[in-house]
Amino acid sequence: MKKTQLNKVFLWLFLALPFLAFSQETVRGYIQDELNGTPLIGVDVVIKGTSTGTTSDFDGNYEISVNNFPATLVFSSLGFETREIRITDATTLNVTLAESATGLDEVIITGLGTSVKRENLANAVSTVSAQELVGTTSQSTVDGALYGKVPGVNITSSSGAPGGGFALRLRGVSSINGNNQPLIIVDGVYYNNVEIPSGLRFASGANRGNEENSSNRLADLDPNDIQNIEVLKGSSAAAIYGQRGNAGVIIITTKRGKVGKTKISFSQDVGTNTIANPLGIRPWTGASVEETFDAGERAKFDATIAAQGSLYDYEDIIYGETGFITETRLNATGGNERTKFYVGGAYRDEDGIIKNTGFDRFSLRTNIEHKISNVFDFTSTTNYTRSNSSRSFTGNENEGGLSYGYTLAFTRPWNNLFPDANGNYPNNPNYPGNPIFVRDNAKNEDSNNRIVQGLSLNTKILTTDKHRVKLVLSGGLDYLANETNVYVPETHQAQIGGQGGFVGVGKNNFTQYNTQAIGVWDYDATGGDFGLTTQMGLTYLNQESNLVNSRGSLLAAGQTSVDQSVNQVIDQTRTEEEDFGFFAQVEGNYKDQFIATLGYRMDKSSRNGDPNKFYGFPKASLAVNFSNFDFWGVEDISQLKFRVAYGETGNPAGFGATFTSFGANNIGGNIGQSVLAAKGDPDVEPETAGEFEVGFDLGFLQNRISFEATYYSKEVKDLILTRALPASSGFTQETTNLADLRNKGLELGLRADVLDHPNIRWNSGVLFYLNRSEITRLDVPAFPQPGAGFGLGLGTFFIEEGKPVTQLVGTIDGVQTQVGNVEPDFQMAFTNNLTLFKQIDVLFLLQWKQGGENLNLSTFLTDLGGVTPDLETAEGQARLATPANALRFVEPAGYVRLREAAIYYRLPTKTLNNVFGDIVEGVKFGFSGRNIFTITDYSSYDPEVSVNGGAGLSSGIEVTPFPSSRQFYFHLNVNF
Repeated sequence: MKKTQLNKVFLWLFLALPFLAFSQETVRGYIQDELNGTPLIGVDVVIKGTSTGTTSDFDGNYEISVNNFPATLVFSSLGFETREIRITDATTLNVTLAESATGLDEVIITGLGTSVKRENLANAVSTVSAQELVGTTSQSTVDGALYGKVPGVNITSSSGAPGGGFALRLRGVSSINGNNQPLIIVDGVYYNNVEIPSGLRFASGANRGNEENSSNRLADLDPNDIQNIEVLKGSSAAAIYGQRGNAGVIIITTKRGKVGKTKISFSQDVGTNTIANPLGIRPWTGASVEETFDAGERAKFDATIAAQGSLYDYEDIIYGETGFITETRLNATGGNERTKFYVGGAYRDEDGIIKNTGFDRFSLRTNIEHKISNVFDFTSTTNYTRSNSSRSFTGNENEGGLSYGYTLAFTRPWNNLFPDANGNYPNNPNYPGNPIFVRDNAKNEDSNNRIVQGLSLNTKILTTDKHRVKLVLSGGLDYLANETNVYVPETHQAQIGGQGGFVGVGKNNFTQYNTQAIGVWDYDATGGDFGLTTQMGLTYLNQESNLVNSRGSLLAAGQTSVDQSVNQVIDQTRTEEEDFGFFAQVEGNYKDQFIATLGYRMDKSSRNGDPNKFYGFPKASLAVNFSNFDFWGVEDISQLKFRVAYGETGNPAGFGATFTSFGANNIGGNIGQSVLAAKGDPDVEPETAGEFEVGFDLGFLQNRISFEATYYSKEVKDLILTRALPASSGFTQETTNLADLRNKGLELGLRADVLDHPNIRWNSGVLFYLNRSEITRLDVPAFPQPGAGFGLGLGTFFIEEGKPVTQLVGTIDGVQTQVGNVEPDFQMAFTNNLTLFKQIDVLFLLQWKQGGENLNLSTFLTDLGGVTPDLETAEGQARLATPANALRFVEPAGYVRLREAAIYYRLPTKTLNNVFGDIVEGVKFGFSGRNIFTITDYSSYDPEVSVNGGAGLSSGIEVTPFPSSRQFYFHLNVNF
């Protein structure tokens, strides 16, 4: 991870013999940032080939004593290119350092208590800096900010609602029934990224909780608090996390304090939210109205045209709001050699493109690092978040009259659905729901209060020239209190004669805490040529949840409380999980030429069939830096590294899969219990992934150009599936280990300093990645995956040996046929950062997704309702003439999208000094956009879609989603 390194001036310089002091001469100077001329604090200045060194002070000044001339001074700082300058005598030497485009000095976490420079890394670990994450445009959520920035990561938006809803897949699908979202670690704390259903389905008729358009709770973390993200995409890198690392691991480090005077930063973003791709309405004529419906409908059409000259554009009426976005941030950072602090607060308020929708988040953060003594130091990270969202009603339903897209599919634009002068809303004559009534009166809201606390204590037990032993004790708490509220008035069209009004209130609490103790031993052998780092430790994780959903129907007139209803139902789900593990890892480094790692982790979990059985997860890696060998003489090739790695991770069974449950029954007015139909399997094993990874890294022209290539093959064994049981068994189904899966893929990355001139700097990057999956073993007949489609008639995910896990299958002419595959053929991303005259920044990110298909069932509904915009064309009429099967609704989902773009201007230092004196250090302002344009053949709002949220096999199936939006911002940043 990137962090500023501060080293003490070696004590022997001050304690040396007097006659040695007489032979020394001093070199001093000033170190500044080449880009903007600001002083650089904490730059390491070392005499090459010796251990003699110092660091630059608060003002960028340094001073070092040199015994013998000539000598070479090495200037290095994380995030900047290292410079070596030869000196022949005592002099004043001022130095400028340029930001590093390659990041070879970047520090990457390779164990739970150790790290390594990227130059020596043996895995394809991707990193995203704060600048890459939020430096171009404003970001609402962390996962939404990662688009196009990490090779091997497929991101799908499950909702365009403010506050997001995203599915992240690292190197493909890792489980069919289990978790596919990566493990999130924030400052050492296991971060809960749960999707919480609200009970909306009990009013809308949706099939499952994952169809309720919920957000995942990574939305509670402010992206602007993040300093660095490391993505462990595969088992070879994530093996140290054992049975929680099967879907990959995302390690987030938030901002820290820096030594120096206290600096205050203020930022204000103001923006707008508009629908990105409106579809428009069918260009009706009187003749087409009569042909599609009847003469009576044509008369209504003619009357509306005569009365107001146009039809009602209900798509624009519902989705056409211009949402206002504001985000205000204030933080302070500073410290001295003993204590460093970062304190910040932010408030974001984002209105949606549907009236009465929005998302707001209030966040406070305090990060403190304190050196108690030369032996002890500790770090504390504290984050409180309060977030609220109103997501309204979209997605799948069954005659609930709530989902806008579903309702609009059957709403004819010549019918007036606006309220009259008395506030009475007319019924929709063609579907049991008036979308304007729902927008104005129904509610689907949630609020969250969250505290995340991390603590770590480092104890330096032994420090000698060759041995360094430390003990790291750390722990974390993540407490989330979530409340949901769904309200549908009794006067809603579908509620009249039905439920008679609906209210659902959720009170959901999640508590998880983790602790770990790690011993780390660093040993320098053979005169410092060989370094050995050994770590051993243990970890503990406890997760508890208590979800209570209270629902009422047949409401008293005008009431919104559950207790004011006739029919009341309470559901409660409680879970408790415990994981415990041991781990050990040894890393060896010989002259930065050979770097090898061996590790092993053993875990047990209460979710496994035998909660006391330990499962082992090994890892091994080797990197060979040929460019660091003495024989290397190719000056233009500054890095040539080959690497190979293998690792295993796991994924326990879902909570409750190991036992057979009892359900409550009412027997003659008395409480009773009976065995449920799902049979538990006490012998179920965790799913286990073993990944082999091989690659190489190249650097040219002092690493101004860098290239990375990685091939991986990940075998997932013992997938946990649910199979049907014969009725004679007394059960209907059982969950157990039944299948294997393989993912293999290729990841390429090219980065370059195209121009490096005092007045023009241009950095550019290209990412390319692809993944292929296959079911390699299936112990049951091929089957449509429950909850991942709408049957073989309209299309569904279909689990079949020898086929991709992401295939879409439908019945075509009586035969089960693969009609598509949601996995892209490949994805690419193009980034460019241009700095002109040290004051103007131009940045953009272009993303290309090639191939992959979606099942567009929104078109199925609008075809049924006769309102699809293209039905006046020959193509649309030809589609109507084909059978309503999966083949008819499969569409290409590739696209090219300008994901982010911005232009910024920094006021010159001279102007700042003239206007503000020494009060203001920097002012930057500019404009940016997000989702600026998309080129695609997909016919609906966005080819990134998922009706099933972020869990399981979720992407690629569309049913009337919340449309995606386009955002534009004005930014102002002031540093004091």
